[in-house]
Amino acid sequence: MTGPLEKDVKEIRWRVEGVEKSVDLLVRANRPEIIADVMKFFGRSRDKVKVFLEVDGEKTVEAITKKLKMQKPNVSPRITELKDQGLIELKKITSQGYHIYAKTEKVKILDLERELRKKFRL
Repeated sequence: MTGPLEKDVKEIRWRVEGVEKSVDLLVRANRPEIIADVMKFFGRSRDKVKVFLEVDGEKTVEAITKKLKMQKPNVSPRITELKDQGLIELKKITSQGYHIYAKTEKVKILDLERELRKKFRL
């Protein structure tokens, strides 16, 4: 027999899944407007786009910096901007204290990587 706590957890999960599905539908329905807003955010900043494309949920900021041959003081603010825009999120902090970021679900729904690669010819 399941206890009251387990029932509450199931109810919460069910509601969260419903909200997530609703958000997915809203993002898909408003894709052109959202893409236009995101493209404004990126503007003509190839560096911002390159940093965004390198975020994969596996690399540390240091690894991204090395891969792009950029200085950390140029990469870290880009990471912060991308996070503030809801395009990436902190996935985990390693035991050494390194931050690893991943793209958000919204980015995947929008197929944003493809749009940016096309616009910036990357």
